[in-house]
Amino acid sequence: MNIQEAKDEIIRTVRIYTAKNDKGQYRIPAVHQRPILLIGPPGIGKTAIMRQAAEACQVGLVSYTITHHTRQSAVGLPVVTTRTYGGREVSVTEYTMSEIVASVYECIEQTGNPEGILFIDEINCVSETLTPTMLQFLQNKTFGTHRVPEGWIIVAAGNPPEYNRSARMFDIVTLDRVKSITVEVDFPVWKRYASLTGVHSAILSYLSSKTQNFYYIEESRGDRDFVTARGWEDLSILLKAYEEEELPITLPVIQEYIHSSRIASDFAAYYQMYTGYKKEYAPQNILAGTLEKTELVRQQQLLGSAMPDEQYSILQMLLSELHRLAGSYEQEHIFLKRRKEVLSQIRASADRRKEMAAVPLLEQFLEQFDNALHIRDEHRLISEEERKREEAVLVFYNDCMYQLRGRRTGDTSEALVFLENRLAQAENDLEQEAAGLSAMVERALAFLEEALGEGEMLGYFMTSLSQNPSAARFLGAHPGKRFLKHLELMNAVDEEAELKRQIEEIRR
Repeated sequence: MNIQEAKDEIIRTVRIYTAKNDKGQYRIPAVHQRPILLIGPPGIGKTAIMRQAAEACQVGLVSYTITHHTRQSAVGLPVVTTRTYGGREVSVTEYTMSEIVASVYECIEQTGNPEGILFIDEINCVSETLTPTMLQFLQNKTFGTHRVPEGWIIVAAGNPPEYNRSARMFDIVTLDRVKSITVEVDFPVWKRYASLTGVHSAILSYLSSKTQNFYYIEESRGDRDFVTARGWEDLSILLKAYEEEELPITLPVIQEYIHSSRIASDFAAYYQMYTGYKKEYAPQNILAGTLEKTELVRQQQLLGSAMPDEQYSILQMLLSELHRLAGSYEQEHIFLKRRKEVLSQIRASADRRKEMAAVPLLEQFLEQFDNALHIRDEHRLISEEERKREEAVLVFYNDCMYQLRGRRTGDTSEALVFLENRLAQAENDLEQEAAGLSAMVERALAFLEEALGEGEMLGYFMTSLSQNPSAARFLGAHPGKRFLKHLELMNAVDEEAELKRQIEEIRR
């Protein structure tokens, strides 16, 4: 399965393993809760999906890369204690609690959540001295003499031996005690993730036309050439930073992330060509509608006569900008909704404390809000994205409070009206932003219609727009006339293709 399917399966497993019956007991007893063994190539996102799965299930997460540990840190240190057996005192060796198991208990203490995921990475790459411990861990859910707490699901990840010389295959006895998931490379799945997270449009357009270079591993003359999804994503971050600082992006820089001379050289050449396209076409001006008529026509004619790789590059530039703007709009929409929720809480607080003046009331509310946020963050009960949003809400209302203080507003009703007006203005600004973004989509479609006509390229553009969750949600709420027209054409093409498939089946 691909990495998205693997994440979904982990989420389902965690929910089933933590489900309880009417007596408060786990529906599946711990002894029958098989650890999940995730095997797949390096750099495809195995580690990243663990945080997402834990957040989706609202459970704790403790992660360890086991190759960084010794037997002592995994098992614990030996200590000698005295026991009495058959009326005779004897010295017995026991072990302190493993650092890993102790971290699980610490997470429980910090979060107050007794359930979670214990993720052990690179489990089949440990040293020979640690291998028996890892097998015992998978089979018995113990490190040394200490068991992983009930309610904690074990997920282990490793690389197939063909990708890692130090990796070992597990024996049948171990495999028969785990829930094994094999993860495979899947570019379309990664591309959807990449468009959502803002991976550089040069990388997306390059890989869209050369998918064979997305993931590549080959041994030659004792050396290993490799390219991974992690490498492309990290290169994307670097490219954006270098572009902002106007630093030269050279082949040696690209080779720091793309460890294949052939692919790095190919992408370096493509990137130079891509930057030339960007200067020649100015996609942001196309979307903004600021091009003179003669320049717009020239660019349409230029694109219409261009080679496919150039056309894909321009399409990806337009898509990346629209995806970015749709994501930004969605975050602003969520931010506005959250500020409205907090205003309702402020209004309820004012109803309970009618005797308090407006500014002290708001000041007290925000102090409590800040304290609650600190506690939730300290105990990992909130994601980083949510924390940043809550901090922005706090900044917004603090700013409002200082404005009310400057106006010497004492009346609570007057203060509430002021806050409502601030949110009404924010909502109006958001509506203007939505209208502008909808107009940009329409301009992009008009430009591509004139340049490329109805066909594969326009279909690719529409499909890519629809596959980006933020863009799809925006266009579902704010569809333009051209977008609806092309959406109907896409549906008609899909229906025709399905009809042809059914006819072919009948003929067989």
